[in-house]
Amino acid sequence: MRENTTKPGLRLRTRQAVTEALADTAIELFDTSGFDEVTVADIATAAGISQRSFFRYFANKEDVVFGDRIPDAEDVRDELRRHLAELPAWEALRATFRAAADQMDADAGRWQQAVRVICHTPALRARYLEKHLAWTDALVPEITSRIGSGGPDTGLRAQTMVNTASSCFDVAINRWSDHAPGESLAALVDQVFGFVQIPDTRLDAP
Repeated sequence: MRENTTKPGLRLRTRQAVTEALADTAIELFDTSGFDEVTVADIATAAGISQRSFFRYFANKEDVVFGDRIPDAEDVRDELRRHLAELPAWEALRATFRAAADQMDADAGRWQQAVRVICHTPALRARYLEKHLAWTDALVPEITSRIGSGGPDTGLRAQTMVNTASSCFDVAINRWSDHAPGESLAALVDQVFGFVQIPDTRLDAP
């Protein structure tokens, strides 16, 4: 995924540090007590700030969980394009989701808590699925252009490949979030994707 190479100023770095600390406090409470059971007042008390201060950093509880944790569709598309330059379509999808897994492994404790909260809260799960649908909308045209030139089944096949890849990632991330620390999400992504084999034959090939 893309990295931000712009160095933040002192004030921005301070705000980022407070935002991250507040999010960590909130997600710990959500993970322990349940998202719906924890109020903004609970978070503010645990963090040692006022409720008004909380709303300087987050618009609501949902934003605490998501923030900028989930990559934008454009970032995922750009990652896929990079891999499509070197790999068959299915392997490029695997490499794309593995790149996301590598980033999550680098901050595993925080991510595992956030994923557990998302998976165990229906409203958050729905918002997460909206993100995945945006990923699908961004990735399908890239796969379509790779596997064919407009045949009647090209778009359907591309949609199937992307949805299957997204499901593989979901299986891996759900298992990872609920199992013992130390398990690699990237390794799980490779394992789950390995269960599925989709040929990279162009539908319009002779």
